[in-house]
Amino acid sequence: MMKRNMCLAVIAVLSFWSLAYAQKTVVLGNLNFKSETTYSEMVISEVIGGTILPIDTVAIDKKGDYKAELTVKKPSLYVVQFLPSQNEATHWFLVPKERVRLNYDIDKFPILTSVKGSDNMVVYKGFFEKNIDIEILNREYSLATTDRKKEIEQEFRKLYPTITENIKQHLLNNKDVLVSAFLVTCFDQEFAKYISVYESVRDALIAKYPNDGFVKNLDERLKKALLVGTLAPDIVLPSPDGNVLKLSDLKGKVVLIDFWASWCGPCRRENPNVVRLYDKYNAKGFEIFSVSLDKDRNAWIKAIKDDKLIWNNHVSDLKYWSSEAAKLYGISSIPSTILLDKDGRIIAKNLRGRELENKLKEIFGE
Repeated sequence: MMKRNMCLAVIAVLSFWSLAYAQKTVVLGNLNFKSETTYSEMVISEVIGGTILPIDTVAIDKKGDYKAELTVKKPSLYVVQFLPSQNEATHWFLVPKERVRLNYDIDKFPILTSVKGSDNMVVYKGFFEKNIDIEILNREYSLATTDRKKEIEQEFRKLYPTITENIKQHLLNNKDVLVSAFLVTCFDQEFAKYISVYESVRDALIAKYPNDGFVKNLDERLKKALLVGTLAPDIVLPSPDGNVLKLSDLKGKVVLIDFWASWCGPCRRENPNVVRLYDKYNAKGFEIFSVSLDKDRNAWIKAIKDDKLIWNNHVSDLKYWSSEAAKLYGISSIPSTILLDKDGRIIAKNLRGRELENKLKEIFGE
């Protein structure tokens, strides 16, 4: 009986360790280097909320072989630095319970030569290969002479259009692979120009990975971007009589979202023009959704009456600059307006006076 119990105990321990091992994500491979530098270890850091946190150090043997076993609880981005160099680093994008082989050539800088076991890292490899010429120029630029820097700048301008187009197509071809939610940020400096790429990646991933942090961040960023052509986020707030009104209920109309307040002089001076345009175009399908940044309910209601703002869509949470709608739309000054088409997409921003009238003439034909 004692021996039987001991056997059961051993099996239980082995099962525990087997389960624990199964939970690990394993990354192994080889660094091919011919230079005099001998790479002895790699430092692996996880990127968490914009902070890089070292989580493990892994030895690299004399042949360049390495093996890392990581506890990966959710899809995560890692920065991997090869020591003793201070410059040689790469990225890993890992998901739980996968076994990945990554081989590198590392003489000039880490070039990922082969991938097995990870669709995400295959897409990352393709991205890096399309960007390699720019990477080479960037590294040379920091050490170049003034004359050579000018030459590099010219080379960069020639290469950039082709490389960015190739990267764009690569991301669109792999938009349903999770790492694309990270890689698309390479276009951040030209966010407005590449908004359709961001949207394509978001749309392909959000159904597959609705709870993933990278996808959520991408979705939230697009919602808050408020670029022309993007869908306006909904506003749900109480009216002066306490009824809850929704911006989305006005779909099918051309809508002017008007951020204002009773205490805002420029807003009050603009109100007669807004009233005039409402009178002119309301019958043709024009509506106004007025969002007040007031904190005094009585002052808000009085201003509506005094300025003859006769439309029904007046809302406010009476939180002043802490207004939830203002935060949602990134409003930092008033008056501020956003014009929506019948589908709820943004047509234009901050149109007032003659500019607003000209835009409405363009839409309604007179």
